[in-house]
Amino acid sequence: MKKLIALILAMVMSISMVACGGGEEETPKSTIDKILDKGYITVAISPDFAPSEFKDPISGEVLGTDVEYAKYVAQYISEKYGKTVELKIEEMDFKSCQAAVATGTVDFSVNGYAATAERQENYICAGPYAVVSAENDTYHGALVKKGLKIETAEDFKGLKIGAQQASLQYNLAMEQLPIDEMPEIELITTLPLGAIQVATDKIDALITDSGAAESIIHNNPELEMAAFKFEYSSEGNVALVNLNETELGALITEALVASGDVMDYDTLRNEMAQKAIEMGVEVLG
Repeated sequence: MKKLIALILAMVMSISMVACGGGEEETPKSTIDKILDKGYITVAISPDFAPSEFKDPISGEVLGTDVEYAKYVAQYISEKYGKTVELKIEEMDFKSCQAAVATGTVDFSVNGYAATAERQENYICAGPYAVVSAENDTYHGALVKKGLKIETAEDFKGLKIGAQQASLQYNLAMEQLPIDEMPEIELITTLPLGAIQVATDKIDALITDSGAAESIIHNNPELEMAAFKFEYSSEGNVALVNLNETELGALITEALVASGDVMDYDTLRNEMAQKAIEMGVEVLG
């Protein structure tokens, strides 16, 4: 009888310990599980580069090719796990988008990012996506005032240039130009502002994509693209994911690669460019 009582007491004590939190801790949920529980995934976008990302000036809605690919990521996750996952856009400037990924404030970011060596060191570069066909590809060079001849990297010596911080163009300039023999690079927030700085002689050249320069030159006929071209071969864009989110990065890569089977980038870019024009938004790329 005493043994039976002792056994019952031991069982009661064991149950009490579990009830009081004495049991094993639950395994922390993964980021993907948290996304599925919340029903949305967050993406950081800087809507200032149509047709890749821009805002409807009336409704304020963020649109563009990158937005469509981000929406596809949410759709892909929904279909893969059988749970509705919406896309929640966090609007911020280009530099802040990358900081938001690094600090885990958002799940990922799309802004026409190239998979540079620096980004590959600091982020998971998910993708690629939006691979441009060879006949429609552009190049990276320098927007200048007509009459300023720049044909080689050496021609940049002594010139003041501008570029968006943390952009591919900034990195190309740092890697391929004689930076030690040039004034400090002027960091610009948007390409239209950079073009104004060239037109008003605040800087000598704006490092940009030739596609982005087309509409700028159309509206500013005193500007042109210099003959110089940076050495660069595009292999599509990537989404940035926090370096520690390996599982999420693999999932977003899976989604973006799959998007190539259902989305034609050249067609989508043309559609978004036309939509931007109809809204009165300056098309830059």
